[in-house]
Amino acid sequence: MRKKNPPRFRTRGRVNCLAAVIAAVVSIAAAGELNFSAQVDRTTVGLGERLQLTVTVEGQNIGRVPSPKLPALDGFDNLGSTQSQSTSIAFVNGRMTQQQSISFVYVLAAKKTGELVIGPCRITYNGAEYATQPITINVVREAQSRPPPARSPARRGFDPFAEFFEEPAPAGEGDVFLSASADRSEVYVGEQVTVTYTLYTTEQVGAMSVKDAPGFSGFWVDNLYEAKQLEYQPTTVRGRRYYAATIRRVALFPTQAGELVVGPMTLSGQMVRPGFFFSQAAPFEVSSPRIRVKAKPLPESGRPADFCGGVGDFSLTASLSKDSSAGGEPLRLTVRIAGTGNIGIISPPTVVAVPGVKLLAPETKDNLSRSGGRVGGTRDFMYPLIPQQDGRFILPEVSISFFSARGDSYYTLRSARLEFVASGAYGGGAGEPAEPGMRLLGSEIVHIKTRVGRPAFAHTGWAVFFYPAGVAVLVAGLILGRHRRRLEADQGYARRARSSGLVKKRLKQATQLLRQGRHAEFYATLSQAILGFVGDRYNLGVTGMTGEELRRALSGHGVAGTVIDGLLDLIGRCDAARFSPGAVQCDPARLLEQANDVLEKL
Repeated sequence: MRKKNPPRFRTRGRVNCLAAVIAAVVSIAAAGELNFSAQVDRTTVGLGERLQLTVTVEGQNIGRVPSPKLPALDGFDNLGSTQSQSTSIAFVNGRMTQQQSISFVYVLAAKKTGELVIGPCRITYNGAEYATQPITINVVREAQSRPPPARSPARRGFDPFAEFFEEPAPAGEGDVFLSASADRSEVYVGEQVTVTYTLYTTEQVGAMSVKDAPGFSGFWVDNLYEAKQLEYQPTTVRGRRYYAATIRRVALFPTQAGELVVGPMTLSGQMVRPGFFFSQAAPFEVSSPRIRVKAKPLPESGRPADFCGGVGDFSLTASLSKDSSAGGEPLRLTVRIAGTGNIGIISPPTVVAVPGVKLLAPETKDNLSRSGGRVGGTRDFMYPLIPQQDGRFILPEVSISFFSARGDSYYTLRSARLEFVASGAYGGGAGEPAEPGMRLLGSEIVHIKTRVGRPAFAHTGWAVFFYPAGVAVLVAGLILGRHRRRLEADQGYARRARSSGLVKKRLKQATQLLRQGRHAEFYATLSQAILGFVGDRYNLGVTGMTGEELRRALSGHGVAGTVIDGLLDLIGRCDAARFSPGAVQCDPARLLEQANDVLEKL
C-alpha cells in the first residue's frame, strides 16, 4: 500500500499560525519600547536669554503617554511649554503600524551665570521608567546671537507618509506679522498721537509673549488698551486672508519738539498649524516697524503768561468747600480743569494771595477717562486756605491759558470770584486784638511786652521741664518745616517720600485681587506697583522704558545687577501672564513673594 503524505495545507497552517504568534509577540515588544531623548536649541546662552528644551518620545503604537517629569531647574525659570505630535503609518505583513513622535517643548531662561546642568527628564510608561541624559548649559553674562533652530534627527527607515509629517518649521514670511499705526504723523508738542499695535496671522496662535516693549522716549504715555485675551477679526491684507487682533493701543503726547521715534514692539510665540492627523506648533518672532512723529513747537507769539502747558479743549471752574470759617478752621479752594487733551501734565494755575489768608501749595487729584480713544477727564488743584484774621474775604478770579491745536491759537479761561467769611480766628472781631498782649497786623502776630521780668514759673522747678520741652518742639518744628518746604520744591524728594506708602497700598490691592481670583488684574496691578516704586524711588520716568533702558538707568543709580535681573524677570513674567493666559506656567503667590523680595533689595 502506498503511503499517503499528510495534507500540505495543515503544515502551512501551523507555520502561518506560528508566524502570527511571533509577529504578535514582536508587535507587543515593539509597542513597549520607547526612544526617549532631550535636546536644547543651543548650549551657550546669555543671562536672562531664552533657550528651548525639547523632550521627545518616539515609538510604535504608543498611544497616549504621560508628560515627562522635569528635573529641578534651579538655575532656570520655566516660562511655559507647548506640545506637538506627529504620526507615520506603515503596513508590514498586512498589519498597520504607527510610528508616533510626541515632542514636549519647554522655554527656559537662565537666571544666573556659570555652567548649569539640566538633569535627566523621566517618564514612566507600561511599568518601565525611561530617563534622558543630563545636558550642560554654559550661561554667560552677555547675550548671544541666536543660531538657526535645531532640527530633530531624521527618522530611520522608509516612511511612505513622510511628506505629511515634516518637522515643525518656523512660520513662513507673511504668515504672521505685527503692525504699528499712528493716527497722525505731525502734531504740536502736547497734542495726542494714538498708536495701535495689531497682530495679523493666518493660523491660530498658541503661546505668545512680549519679548521687547516699545520705547516711547520723548513722549508722555497713557495706555488706552492692553489685550488680556486676543480677540480676532477676519480681514484681508494685500489680497490675503488674515485674522487680526489688537495687542495694545497707547496715547502719546510729545514733550519736546523735533522728530521723535516710537520704538518697535517684538512678540514671540507659536502658530498652531494643522497637520495630516495632528496639529503642529511653528515658532515665530515678529517686530513692528518704527514710527516717526514730527512734533511742532508751540507758537511763541501770543503765548500768555499764565499758559499751563495744556493742549486741547478744556473748561475751568473754581469752588470753595464752604462759605464761612470759624475759629481759624481752614477751607479748601478747588480749581477744576475738565476736557480732552494732555490733562495729566497741566501745571497748577496761579492763585493770587489775599491779605489775611494763608495760601498753601495745592494737592492734585486726577480722574482720567479714555472715551473714544481720546484722553481726557478732570484735574483738580486743591489749595488749603487758612484765615489768619476775621472778616469777609474776596478771592479774585483764577485765570489759566491753553493752546488749541485745531485753531492753532491760545485761549484763556477765567473763573468767577469767590467769597467767604471768617470769624473768631483769634477770639475777637475783625481788626480787634484777639487777647491782651496780642494784635493783628495783616497776617502776622506781634507780641507786645506789657512788663519786663522773668516769668513766674522760671523761679520754680517747672523750668526744668518746660525749657527742654520747648527746645524739642522748636527743633521738631524746624525739621517738619524743612521737610514740607522740600516736598514742595524738590519733586524727586517728594516721590521718594511717598514711594513706600504707595507701593504698600498697591501690593495690598494686588493681594486682594489674587484672593478674589482676578488674576489678569492681579498681574497688571503687581507690575504697576513695582514699576511705580522704581520710578518714585529713583525719580525715573519708567513709562515706556524698554528693559535695557531701565537696566541702564538703575545701574546708573548703583543698583546691583542681580537685583535688576530679578526686577526685569518679575515684570516679564507679569507681562507674559497677562498676554498669554493659560499658555505660561506661573504661580501668582510665588510671584507676589518674588515682588516682596525685589522690593526689599531695592
